[in-house]
Parts: sequence; structure tokens; C-alpha cells
Amino acid sequence: MAEPSTQERPRLRRLEFVRAAAAQAALCVAGLYALARDHAGPLRPGVDAVDSAVRGVAGPVYARFRGLPLDLLAFVDRKVDGTVEELDRHLPSALKSASAKAYEAAQAAPELAREIVDEARRSGVTGAARAVYGKVEPVAKDAYGRIEPAARDLYVRYEPAAEHLAVSTWRALNGLPLFPQLAQIAVPTAAYWCEKYNRVIVYAAGHGLPGARYLPAVPVERIAKVFGEGSPPETKPVEVNETVGEGSPEAKPVEVNETVGEGSPEAKPVEVTETAE
Repeated sequence: MAEPSTQERPRLRRLEFVRAAAAQAALCVAGLYALARDHAGPLRPGVDAVDSAVRGVAGPVYARFRGLPLDLLAFVDRKVDGTVEELDRHLPSALKSASAKAYEAAQAAPELAREIVDEARRSGVTGAARAVYGKVEPVAKDAYGRIEPAARDLYVRYEPAAEHLAVSTWRALNGLPLFPQLAQIAVPTAAYWCEKYNRVIVYAAGHGLPGARYLPAVPVERIAKVFGEGSPPETKPVEVNETVGEGSPEAKPVEVNETVGEGSPEAKPVEVTETAE
């Protein structure tokens, strides 16, 4: 039976970039594997033996199911296409514009990856990073400007409920065995790294580093205050021998009827002296 040609493959309306990205990833992995095998040195015979064994086992399986991933992708593409068409009838124009830009950016991802690789070959890692920033910054700035008002509104609206839920969860976890001991180790470490992260982004934003002002800070003091208020008060254990004062006249014995056994003739009262400081 002849293999399906390229023209017979189902055309994807929404997820064509996924197929292109998967093909690029497969080529990259194959190239890295060939490079590692060529530089295996004395391990080359073992690598070839394992390669032959894997090909012998996986070859028939791949030949049988090679069209399955593409069929699944085509099925998902049809579902996504139907969902997008349905949402287009109800979404406002601003969200439609944002989703269209995101889709165009996803479609351009393979081409962008090729441009970055070419730039890295020409001018090294620094040039590639500069090229990435030049491509990403306008899109990120536009998305940030659109999302920030809605995100702030959601934060103000749902912050009290989220805070209450977090404190309740913390109290419940404190009742588990060994959790308080683990928290005493993990919490200071997390607080240290959060403070260090906050200092880094403040320093970066102060020196005008690109993208630093978009990074959120971790509210360490706010978190410590909330969880400190939510923690239960510490209870002091009561000792049996507490004195009101040394030689105090108020100290008097308290009889505790502690018996050896119920109805036992050896049962006799035991005196325990309990005095308050």
C-alpha cells in the first residue's frame, strides 16, 4: 500500500504551527543524536548496538502508528476551529484583537526560531538575546497594557477570599504530623530567596534593564503579617510543681485520689503539691 503523499495529509486551519514546531524539534533532536553518536569515541560500538536493537523493536510500531499523531492533531484542530468560531460570536472586539495577535505570534514561532539561530551564528549569544528582546518586547508591552487593568481588578476583588483560604489551609496543614517541623526549615529559606529576588528586580529596574519593570515583586512582609495573625496563639504547658513564692504560706497540698486499682485494698491517696509562682 502506497504511503500517503504530502498533498493527502489533512490541512490544519488552527494548529499548523504545532506540526511545524514538532518537525523542527524532531530535526533538532535527530541532529543532536547524530552529533553525540559521532563523538562517542570508544563507546561507538555499544551505541550502534543499542541503536540497532531499538530500531528493530520500535520500527514496526512506528510504521503501524506513524499516522496516528497527525490524525489526533487534525481532530484537535477541528475542535479548536469550532470553538474559536463559536467564541468569535460572543467575544468583544478587544479580546478578538488580542487573540488574533497571539495566534499570529504562534504561527510565526518557527520562523522566529530560525531567525534567532541565524543571529546566534552571526553574532553569538548576546546578539541572539538582543534579537529575541527586539521581537518580544513590543508584543509583551502591548499585552501588558491590555491585561494590567483587568488583572488589577481581579486582584482587588478576589484578594480577601484568597487570603482567607490560604490562612485556613495553613492552619489545617499545621495540624498534620511533622508539618510544623518541615515548615520551620522551609519557610525561612523561601523568605530569604523571595527577599533576594525582590532586591534583584528593584536593582534591575533602577538600572533600566529591559523587562525588569514587568516582573512582579513578592510581598514578603504582607505574607508574614497575614500568616502571623492567622496562626493560633502559643499555649504554655502547666507544670505540676509551681510555687506562688518560695516559702509562701499560700502553698498547700492538693490531694489527688489516684488508686492502684478499682476497689483494691492497696488504694491510698497520693499527695501532689501544686503551688503557683
